[in-house]
Amino acid sequence: MAEMLYNCRCTVLCAHFINDRNNLLNAPALPGLLLRRDAADESLNTRDESEMIQFEETGWLQNALIDEWSEKAIQAYQEAAGKRAADTTTLRLSIEELLLRFRDVYGTEEPCRIRCLKRINGIFFELSQKGIQNNPLDISQEMSYSHDILAMMNINPSYVYRVSGNRNVVTIPAPLKPQKHTMLLSLLFAVLLALGTWGIAGILPESICTEYMIPMVSSLFKKFSAVFSALATPLVFCAVISGIKGLGSAASFGRLGGILLRRMLGTYLIAGAAMVAFGLPMGLVSLKSSEGGTNVFNDLLKLVLDIIPGNLLEPFTSDNDLQVIVIAIFIGIVMMILGERVHHISVLIDEAGLLINRMMQMVCKFLPIFVYLGISNLLLSGQLAGLAQVSKIAVITMAGIIVTVGITLCRALVMTKIPFRTLFSAQLPSLLINLTTSSQVSALPESMKCCKEKWHIDEKFVDFGLPIGMVVYMPNGAIMLGSIVWVLASIAGGSVDPATLTKLVFVAIIIAIAAPPIPGSAFAVLPILFSSVGLDLSLMPLAVIVGSTIGYLLPAVNGYCLQLELLMTAWKAGCVNKQNPSANG
Repeated sequence: MAEMLYNCRCTVLCAHFINDRNNLLNAPALPGLLLRRDAADESLNTRDESEMIQFEETGWLQNALIDEWSEKAIQAYQEAAGKRAADTTTLRLSIEELLLRFRDVYGTEEPCRIRCLKRINGIFFELSQKGIQNNPLDISQEMSYSHDILAMMNINPSYVYRVSGNRNVVTIPAPLKPQKHTMLLSLLFAVLLALGTWGIAGILPESICTEYMIPMVSSLFKKFSAVFSALATPLVFCAVISGIKGLGSAASFGRLGGILLRRMLGTYLIAGAAMVAFGLPMGLVSLKSSEGGTNVFNDLLKLVLDIIPGNLLEPFTSDNDLQVIVIAIFIGIVMMILGERVHHISVLIDEAGLLINRMMQMVCKFLPIFVYLGISNLLLSGQLAGLAQVSKIAVITMAGIIVTVGITLCRALVMTKIPFRTLFSAQLPSLLINLTTSSQVSALPESMKCCKEKWHIDEKFVDFGLPIGMVVYMPNGAIMLGSIVWVLASIAGGSVDPATLTKLVFVAIIIAIAAPPIPGSAFAVLPILFSSVGLDLSLMPLAVIVGSTIGYLLPAVNGYCLQLELLMTAWKAGCVNKQNPSANG
């Protein structure tokens, strides 16, 4: 078994290692993908005095021992993680692959040691063996195909290699399920705390509120807003470049990869059109220019001209986010064409993206504090007039999602001629898991089963398409983000003009694709959307609260549509066993 796994480092394994959009950066080191050196995490290098050894073995690496250790490691992990234990397929393959790498690099003359360590900050596996200093995770460039697929999705496996004495040590974090509704509960607590602050302000002397309390809350909120705004632009810039240049890796999968990506983009356009169609009757668009003009076509022409930057530096210094995105698209296309000739620049951008992702991940942990300060600022300054219009966000989002899902479903029914009952019954198990957990990773095994066993789609295509789709396919998220900012802009300053709405739709799609898989990151890049409509960040905490509530449904609807996209692409390419009764109804 170990030898078979060793010879199966290919894209097929990618599907087992794609975690949910809210948990991807916490994934364990991946077989074939963990072989890239990343910056060391000092928190893993430092021995925690409170750690507990859950499992420890020492021996000479042979196939039977590797299989035995992987089994014991999984048992130790499940006992240590308890209810938070995630899917063990990824972890088992990671450990077996790493042990095989140890045997290849260091030989069998010295014994290898494996440990399962439970610490305050998680569960970790540590492998070590005596030998010449040599990182077993380094790979040659020609072996990096699978890593490139993940790089295009802005994901980098996390691990630590170090030398301790004369021992080579590799530490990998084990995946843990996130606490249910943690973010939503934190935001609810932040709102309640803000209401409490508002109540206290009501009984304090007016001079204290106006001279001390309101300025302090407002200043802190502006500082937090500046941090999110400062990170949002470089985050999207790096993500867009990595995504576009990574299309070369997707295209190397063959014609199917290109067709699938085009279908995904087409659904994004449908989602954007649906959002606009339901927002127009609500009076959220004015045919008059926001600058006082009346010629809509001149506004649209000005928009096209304004997105073309005068140089490559000015958009960054002037915070012109739309031009920054255009520059990123241009650079990404050129890098995709040049390929390996710009390998070093590609690595630099990937590592810069990883750095910014990690910074944003740390900042997003303070999102509840940001919401508390923002809601307090709105309440104390009396800026919540017209708040009743927030209900329009839910109407536009839900209606847009229904249309997007409906069109995708109708396309699948017309193309495949499979009865709706047959399609729906195959998708129902994964749909229910997504609805109850709001996590596509929890439904991944059932999604795989639906596509492979019930629809009989080619396994390699499923293993390629589902991982990419789980990260980049978020059309319903674009509807939600776009409608939130659109409605809030109308609350703050009235209807928006057609040119501004066009910018909003474009940026909403880009952000939905480029937002990294970090809890709260979709809201962290909202400053770019706010900037596209000329809206200040004072209403952003309200956007986070509304989005967190509606966003609970997004993994389910996106996952449902993604399965249909895979089916249509495979069906048209002849990668479905149409003779099987379960595939043709």
